[in-house]
Amino acid sequence: MRHGISFAGVLLALLLAPCLGTAARGQGASGLLAEPEAAPAAQSAGGAFGMEKAVNEFGFWGGGSFSAPTLIGDTEGVRFGVLGFRYARVLARGDNLALKYTLDAVPLAAMSFPAFEPEPGGVRKVRRTITGAGLSPVGFQLNFRRRERVQPFAQGSGGFLYFGERVPDERGAQFNFTADFGGGVQWKTGARRAWTVGYRYHHVSNGYRADVNPGFDSNIFYVGFSIFR
Repeated sequence: MRHGISFAGVLLALLLAPCLGTAARGQGASGLLAEPEAAPAAQSAGGAFGMEKAVNEFGFWGGGSFSAPTLIGDTEGVRFGVLGFRYARVLARGDNLALKYTLDAVPLAAMSFPAFEPEPGGVRKVRRTITGAGLSPVGFQLNFRRRERVQPFAQGSGGFLYFGERVPDERGAQFNFTADFGGGVQWKTGARRAWTVGYRYHHVSNGYRADVNPGFDSNIFYVGFSIFR
């Protein structure tokens, strides 16, 4: 009987050993069960809405302008509409700031401006509308309050537009440079989604590569949507 009890005890110990080992690993230094591991989003320094380093952003945006300042360019009465697709990547972050590189592909841009056409006895004033496409491969955006759901930002970018006709007329150029700067608010509706509302001061110029270079400035207000991966 004593040998039977010993054998049963050994067998019971072997069966319970894995369970006892698991329980021991689950205990903290105080002997209490350890807390379950936090979800990846909670472990992030930025929380559910944080803008973290190396995060990739894909989105689209569109907007327009119905006013034409002349801070840089000289043409008055310019109207401008644009549709863009964006890629961005967070390059660096601090406690409250996140710096992103941005690249915008512009499949459609439409610019309307006053022009003069010759007619018998003089000239007449008309409005020309010219469409084009382009790319802004050099851009940066600085997000403030990077841990919060609502993040103000400042941005600037540069690139080019290629129009279907010479701008502003045959004395101009089809290939034009672009530059813009502005800001807005990025509102994160989740860890991977965000809406953007912003403003850009936008400038178009051929860089004096043609006979005339009047320059076209626009106040562009736009709305966009992004996903993060």
